[in-house]
Amino acid sequence: MTAALLPASRPASRPASQPVAPEVHDAVSVRVAVTGGLDGVQRVVTLLRGRGYPVRGLTADLADDDTGALGVRLPLTAEEAQLLVARLYRLPAVLHAAVG
Repeated sequence: MTAALLPASRPASRPASQPVAPEVHDAVSVRVAVTGGLDGVQRVVTLLRGRGYPVRGLTADLADDDTGALGVRLPLTAEEAQLLVARLYRLPAVLHAAVG
C-alpha cells in the first residue's frame, strides 16, 4: 500500500515584526525505514508532529513483511536535518534513517 499526503496550503506572508529564521534554500528529503507496518509509520509521524516539524510532503510504502518506508520533505538546514535523523533513531520502530 502506498499513501501520499499533499502539502497544506501556504500560510500568509510573515509580518515584518517576526524574526527571520536561519536560511533554508530547499526542502531536504529524509528517508526512513520502519518495522511494525502502519504502527511504525504512525510513530514517525507522531514525532514529526509533536516536535512541530514543517512537513512539506510525506509518502509511505508498506510491505507485506511488516516493514515500511517513508519519504519526508522538510525545509530544514543541514544541521536541523541531522538532528531529526538522530531523533528518529531514538524510536524503537526505526530501522534506518538518512538525509538524501
